[in-house]
Amino acid sequence: MGMQPGRQAATPVPSNERRAHLDALRAAVEARRELACGVVERRGVTWVSVVGVGEARRLVEVGCDYVRSAWWFIRDDGRPIAPARDVHHAVDVLVRELVDA
Repeated sequence: MGMQPGRQAATPVPSNERRAHLDALRAAVEARRELACGVVERRGVTWVSVVGVGEARRLVEVGCDYVRSAWWFIRDDGRPIAPARDVHHAVDVLVRELVDA
């Protein structure tokens, strides 16, 4: 999505909001005994890598993106997980995908 000269984005988005949401997700994941995570940065993009403790080597890398006027947790392939305002729901989705599967 490129900007045209002389035009501004409809909604300016502070980049530190992305990191704040990812930090909240990391803290919520760390609070669950069945999950473990780490923060990874690749090419300037921050991700939370989440695994199920004691489970087969499955990994979900979670990012945060501003879509349709709201922050969303997304998988590394772009599929949505949950709105970033609902951290606990996002963790529940990860538990179902990594532990309960």
